[in-house]
Amino acid sequence: MAFDIEKFSGSEFNYKVLDVPVPTLKQFFEEDEPTIWQVKGLTGHELAKVNEAIKLNKDIVSIISGIASETHSEKIDAIKEALGITDNSPDDLVRRISALVFASVSPVITQEIAVKLADSFPTVFYLLTNKIFSLTGDGKSLGESKASGEIVTSEAV
Repeated sequence: MAFDIEKFSGSEFNYKVLDVPVPTLKQFFEEDEPTIWQVKGLTGHELAKVNEAIKLNKDIVSIISGIASETHSEKIDAIKEALGITDNSPDDLVRRISALVFASVSPVITQEIAVKLADSFPTVFYLLTNKIFSLTGDGKSLGESKASGEIVTSEAV
């Protein structure tokens, strides 16, 4: 069976958006709101940037260390900690922090929030990033454009 290039090139693709229940974070949601974190799969470009985050992390550590030799190291250390940038950050953690920033649909988060979530609620952090990588592996959905993409629900862990 041959790959139909014309069919593929003429197709529309949409993000799958996954509603992931995060009851552990209930205290951070509005009282009447569901405890749902929405994530999507990564595009090829985003996945490449996530994978580059490991190298970037190491480069930034070198640059900041150079700056630190000329300024107050306590301030530099505080900046590095807030951004999750350290010499000993595992590559997997750096990759997952970057993925969560790119793939969080609701709430939209910063790197600082992803670092804090990883530190404060590591099981939730890994649940979300595992879902992101699973969606990325599944690819986009074939079909007409929808406002928020296909919504797929997930069981809480």
